[in-house]
Amino acid sequence: MKLDISLVPYGSLTQAIGIVDGYLKTAADLTVGRCSVDDIVRMIFIGQYSLWLVFDTEVNSVVGFFALEVKQYPQRRMLCIQHVVMESGQMREIEPLMQDLATRYAKDNGCTGIEFVGRPGWRRYSKEHGYASHSVTYQKFFDLEQL
Repeated sequence: MKLDISLVPYGSLTQAIGIVDGYLKTAADLTVGRCSVDDIVRMIFIGQYSLWLVFDTEVNSVVGFFALEVKQYPQRRMLCIQHVVMESGQMREIEPLMQDLATRYAKDNGCTGIEFVGRPGWRRYSKEHGYASHSVTYQKFFDLEQL
């Protein structure tokens, strides 16, 4: 298996959205109600997120996607990795390429860094690529308390 990444140009978004529909559903589920598939797709089509496909070049098959957002804060601009979903077992191979691409994309867009929120398991991967954990997100959902 040989993995690669490609930015989806605006004119190909409709076709790409159809290809990653299942991954988009997983991404929406991982937000625990913060956004739906339609919300993610809207963000992509209005240009707030850029859509990147992860594919296996040996069999010409998409194995995942990620969505990036350039976010302007009052004092700095950051690249936010908003959604990452791919087939199981792909992260180890694609992570170095994904980090290199995100770093170049961030710098090309005038960003001073990269940020993302991830599950605790991301700590190991993120440290390998120079990230430090500066905060933890705690969450409480009133509509899920009865579960």
